[in-house]
Amino acid sequence: MSPEFKSFTTYLKSIASFNEIDLETAMSLVEIKEIKKGDYFIKEGKVCNHIAFINKGIYRIFKLKNGEELNVCFCIENGVMSSFESFVNRSPTNEYIQALEDSEILILSFDNLNKLITSNPEWNKIRLTLTNQECIRLAERANSLSFETALEKYQNLTDKEPHIIQRVSNYHIASYLGITPETLSRIRAKIS
Repeated sequence: MSPEFKSFTTYLKSIASFNEIDLETAMSLVEIKEIKKGDYFIKEGKVCNHIAFINKGIYRIFKLKNGEELNVCFCIENGVMSSFESFVNRSPTNEYIQALEDSEILILSFDNLNKLITSNPEWNKIRLTLTNQECIRLAERANSLSFETALEKYQNLTDKEPHIIQRVSNYHIASYLGITPETLSRIRAKIS
């Protein structure tokens, strides 16, 4: 198996019981794709036909509201990303997923994922785990936006995801936290 699949197969084995033949079958359905910084995995209005495992790079998921970009999530190496609502419902997405760095991803189509699920029940564990992770992420995000102060949001981000602070611009971080860049600057100055 090629080295590009190593992290992905390790990820899969951490969730479900796959033997080498299962993994080779799955990897034959996976495509390696490189996306340059600033390019998109998907844009609003398109149906998301793929789920991706990030080998290298970082992405932001954002929505447009009155022409303003609002970051809702960052996705990094060794994680899975998709416009999940669009992927599951087969409906046009209202999100954009953009590479913030040159990146390499492994993509699996909706049809191929369903083939794997039909042929091996272990893939249901993968689907259930991804569903649970997304539900938890959305609940934590809603809680943060609703009940935390700007300072608490920033401190939680630095505690839980310091790599975001190191790799993402202040402008995108401020948007993600639901604050202005000026407020973010004041918070950072206060902490320093």
